[in-house]
Amino acid sequence: MKNVIRIVGLALCLWAGAAQATDVINQDKKEYKIRVQGEGKLSISSYTVRAGGSIYGLCGYSFCTFEIPGQKVAAKKDGRLTIRGGKFVK
Repeated sequence: MKNVIRIVGLALCLWAGAAQATDVINQDKKEYKIRVQGEGKLSISSYTVRAGGSIYGLCGYSFCTFEIPGQKVAAKKDGRLTIRGGKFVK
């Protein structure tokens, strides 16, 4: 019984941690390179999101700046961004 409780507790912790990072959903038929900058310019990372694809957990800071060619937007760590028509939509 203790093992079951531990497993359930671990699953809940992992689920809660995954829910606290920004997700990007690409609804376009085009691949995009996304540049993510953590708050205070602490880190800059680049990711590629495929056409019709998604990337989860991109921002572990309080907020991050997301950039695709032609647009830059800020989002909180528990946010969700959608790319539609070549633009970010919150």
